[in-house]
Amino acid sequence: MIKNKKVELFFVSALLLNLLPFSVTIHLLCSFMVALLFLRGRIKIIVLILVIIFGLAGKYSFIVTEHMFDTKGSYVYKTTSGTYFSEVELEPGDMLAGKFIRKMTKYGVNIYSNGRNYRFRLPVVSYLLYSRKNLSEKLYYSSGRKAGLTNALVMGDKNFLPDTLVDKFTVTGLNHLLAISGLHVGIILGGVLWLLSFLHMKLRFLISLPFLILLMPFTGFKITVIRAVLFALIVMSAYFFDVKTDLKKMILFAAGVFMLIDPEITGDISFLLSFSAVFGIVYFIHNNRNYENRDKYPWLIEPVKVGIAATIFTSPFILYYFGNFNYMGVLNTVLMLPFISVLIILGFSYLISPAFLLKPLVVFENFTLEFLELLYKWTYPFFVLNKIDYKIFIAVISLMLLIVLLKRRILLLFVLLIPLIPQDNSDGIYIPKMVRSKGFINIAGNKKEIFYKGWYSDFKYSFLPLAAELSMENFESGDINIYDGENMYINIHNKTRNFSNICINKISPGCRYIFKTRSNTVDKKDYSKNYTYLIYKNKLKKDNIIQLSRYKSAVKIFKGDVVNID
Repeated sequence: MIKNKKVELFFVSALLLNLLPFSVTIHLLCSFMVALLFLRGRIKIIVLILVIIFGLAGKYSFIVTEHMFDTKGSYVYKTTSGTYFSEVELEPGDMLAGKFIRKMTKYGVNIYSNGRNYRFRLPVVSYLLYSRKNLSEKLYYSSGRKAGLTNALVMGDKNFLPDTLVDKFTVTGLNHLLAISGLHVGIILGGVLWLLSFLHMKLRFLISLPFLILLMPFTGFKITVIRAVLFALIVMSAYFFDVKTDLKKMILFAAGVFMLIDPEITGDISFLLSFSAVFGIVYFIHNNRNYENRDKYPWLIEPVKVGIAATIFTSPFILYYFGNFNYMGVLNTVLMLPFISVLIILGFSYLISPAFLLKPLVVFENFTLEFLELLYKWTYPFFVLNKIDYKIFIAVISLMLLIVLLKRRILLLFVLLIPLIPQDNSDGIYIPKMVRSKGFINIAGNKKEIFYKGWYSDFKYSFLPLAAELSMENFESGDINIYDGENMYINIHNKTRNFSNICINKISPGCRYIFKTRSNTVDKKDYSKNYTYLIYKNKLKKDNIIQLSRYKSAVKIFKGDVVNID
């Protein structure tokens, strides 16, 4: 596949090319040079074709897959490249070509038009997407609105999943099971290969190709599925053309190909998690494996090893990007994976025989949700919020790389200690940047207090990240009121709105700060110079009235002084 078997050098070259700030044209030319330098034979031709098709098409075009919501100035759509903010109304199956601005966020890629673009209608893609939507709605509503989890696992449609259910998957360390990715591709491919086991392996691979390709539109052109299918095609092509290489090198090769195709992929957290998990599993399990060293109970030991390997290699990314971790996530994955696999099989089988399989599917999903609830209650004490900073992240990744090079796998277990790294939090009132919702975290000596009042989206995407940066999920006292959801993350021992030095909307003895949940509510009549007022906006201007709207990020307030903490 690669001259002199320098797969690692090919991977490093692709990684360096991806990290350098080149333009799309320069990146494409360099990708050609890397492919020509390292690859040979038919594999070189295949990779060059992939670079041309996906490299150019991915940068200058994308396909609209789903309408999300509308804002005052934009129509917002899911696409094959990210979230697109459009000035005109579009439909699923539309292809846009032109120049676009891509902005990477920690939640994905946001895309904006950069000049004139062209719209094309893809009838076949549109038909497949509408068929998927109809099947998704039919499955959900025919089940009496009780098959939301199966819908998400089979169709990739999470619109019917309640937020509390998603939060339980996150807290238990099982959120990766909700993502349509390599797990689903593996189950489908494994099922097809098993059904065709009487045929030669190469013929089975050829027959399975249409199923893999159809899986992409069937799941809504999820980028994780596209990558998983491409990886499967790379592995199958290597086998089909009798290319001899070990699986670890194959993973590095596939990752290198993806980096040649997409210059921004190293900033994609889904790619980082997928690649690190698969590489970790192969590094721990497949490396130096032989029949003489097999475990006595492989059906039990192997899944645990797989879970530990995936956890070790993905936890630095999860802690840096999301700031949460559950030490029982490995065990939870081993226990929950059979349920998820059965639901996926039942979901796809339902499409063939809906009348016969609908009731068993609903019964099994209810049983799965009850089991998830048990895991949530049992393993919540092992859940931590702790967002590591960039320096720790780089240090951990560097140390892991060194351990891999030295082939001292057992030393990688140190990664499991990262969530225990304490944060040095000084006393003060920590307030995240929010407009609609209001909240704070108060640290006063040994006291840890919390207050939140507002919407679920603000709680999850603004308030929780602050708690993760402070490494806090347990509080002595406080109150959380989410209008449109529930709190599944924060544990409060004493639920109260009485705080040590803060009053909410009113003045009481012992209060130094008055936290206002509504703007423009401090007037001359109520004003007092003896207190410090914390309010988003206010018409009356005084030195002891701190208007939070003036600050662009989260702040810490201590002894009347305000410090930006982002």
